[in-house]
Amino acid sequence: MTPELTLRDAVLERLRATPAVSAVVGEKIYDDVPADGEPDLPWIFAGPLNATRLEVGGLPAWDLRLRIFIESAAFDRDQAWSLARAGMRAVEVFEPAEGGFCDRLSVRQAGDVISPLTVKAVFFDVAAVMLDA
Repeated sequence: MTPELTLRDAVLERLRATPAVSAVVGEKIYDDVPADGEPDLPWIFAGPLNATRLEVGGLPAWDLRLRIFIESAAFDRDQAWSLARAGMRAVEVFEPAEGGFCDRLSVRQAGDVISPLTVKAVFFDVAAVMLDA
């Protein structure tokens, strides 16, 4: 599996295993934007992945970023931000056991995307460095 997909899987599995997250969204944690006809909001999905080449101790590696989106149909931003914060706490300093990770996962930034007449969306970016195995 590629480093990008390894990061995606580690983050999504960690979110699914976190009671503060799964208690609200259940199994509605996706690899992509849910299609029409999917279950009701709120949900979480993996957004863009980014990889930058680097070296770690003379070995080829990747500096990876994954954006996680949380969407909610609640009237205000409270539910989306509460879910995002629970997700950030779940992945921050998580150290996956396998997959070539050089260090713990870290959250680099978070923000929201608010537009009238649309769902509330909050995102956070997860970063990791992985050896290119």
